[in-house]
Amino acid sequence: MQGITSQNKVLPYEALLEKAKDLGLRRLETTVLRFPSARAGYAVCSATLEADDGSIYREVASVPAVSSSGETQARAVEGACLRAKARVLEAFTGLKCKLDAPAPAQRHVGEATLAPIQSRKAPEPVPDEACSECGAPLTYGHYEFSTRMFKRPLCASCQVNTATSR
Repeated sequence: MQGITSQNKVLPYEALLEKAKDLGLRRLETTVLRFPSARAGYAVCSATLEADDGSIYREVASVPAVSSSGETQARAVEGACLRAKARVLEAFTGLKCKLDAPAPAQRHVGEATLAPIQSRKAPEPVPDEACSECGAPLTYGHYEFSTRMFKRPLCASCQVNTATSR
């Protein structure tokens, strides 16, 4: 943690990001660990910060998706990534971050909302493999995501454990 005189200071996200740049922020990136779905209605993101002195900070955050609409799920992912970045910036600077709540989507009076007439969800193929860590059965989404991100099939809890141990 960098040396800051006031530990009780609360800054908006943009100001905290600028302060971190002044203190030697080299790189700040996020990774989505879990996308919201019907089974797990929340998004999980991890943020990694690298400082000029070579120190690395990692934090994880989650945000619930209040509905199953694509827009709500996208907002949950954005919110989780923003919270994770705010937490890692807080750890790096020693200052608190004040996150503004995202405003709901503005709709104009009389604006038509597009909705599908009938849901046409294709059945998910069933993977033949189980989690390589604990042996739990995997959904197709977990199988695809974990083999892409972790190079091996992992269930959701093993994905989180693996991501936090990196």
